[in-house]
Amino acid sequence: MLWLLSSLTLATVFDTLTVAPNSLIRDEQLGSKSKFWFDLNGNAWLFKQAREHTGEDWAEKVAAEIALRIGVDAAEVELAEYQGRRGSASWSFVQPGESLVHGNEILAGQILGYDPQKRLKQSDHTLANIIAAVDKMVPSVSTLVLEDLAGYLVLDALVGNTDRHHENWGFLTRYEDTDTGRRLIFRLAPSFDHASSLGRELRDDRAEAILAAGGIEAYVRHGYGGIYWRSNDRKGANPLQLVELASQMYPQFFGKSLRAVAAMPIAELLAVVDEVPAAVMSDASRRFTKALLAFTHTVLSGLAP
Repeated sequence: MLWLLSSLTLATVFDTLTVAPNSLIRDEQLGSKSKFWFDLNGNAWLFKQAREHTGEDWAEKVAAEIALRIGVDAAEVELAEYQGRRGSASWSFVQPGESLVHGNEILAGQILGYDPQKRLKQSDHTLANIIAAVDKMVPSVSTLVLEDLAGYLVLDALVGNTDRHHENWGFLTRYEDTDTGRRLIFRLAPSFDHASSLGRELRDDRAEAILAAGGIEAYVRHGYGGIYWRSNDRKGANPLQLVELASQMYPQFFGKSLRAVAAMPIAELLAVVDEVPAAVMSDASRRFTKALLAFTHTVLSGLAP
């Protein structure tokens, strides 16, 4: 099929984009997975190879589609393949003249003693520190920005994303000329990198065993995320528990996205999962993902004010 750079077209199909070898631009060093940038119709896209025996490709795509349906701004994602290797492709949301400033850089600039180089077990990456840093960085619009950022955490809770570390969110910055000189403009970057979601790491036999034992809730609540509740915690907060706690402490930020989840019929989210091709997603993975979403949707809907 002809691939057109239209958000309406790309966001509603599950066809696989084939990456041509002559379209490669450069490798991407950030992160642990094999990835590179390639050109598609004059636009930069990032190909991320799915690790063997995982569903990282379909998890990335399904999470992006769910984000779209609950009103969370997220990077556009397509299923993709490169020289027989499965993966996902994500359109670059960094526009000409913009720079992406990751969360670790933001926190280091606003929170005394924050170590931006510590990626693992960075327990200072707390929700309280994130809120404080954003409030200092963009005080005039911090409530609106934090409302959007809370939507990213609600998305994480809905899909079970455990990888919201301090380089997996950020701001887009650019300079704007004014009558009084140049000023730096900030906007929250779309949510990105959702491959660690929806039980994507489970082999079919393990997924079947959890389903048979009625273990979906235990599975969802067992995972640890990249954002901590307290700086002295040994592990990051579980994504669902983080929203359960945060919705009580910061209702002004979380109410909007929780209401959006509650207003979204679960059938529409499960229909997204059913659209994933059988060649990409096994029946066991499909049933497990739908059971996970049904559980998290129920819990989050119950938190809506």
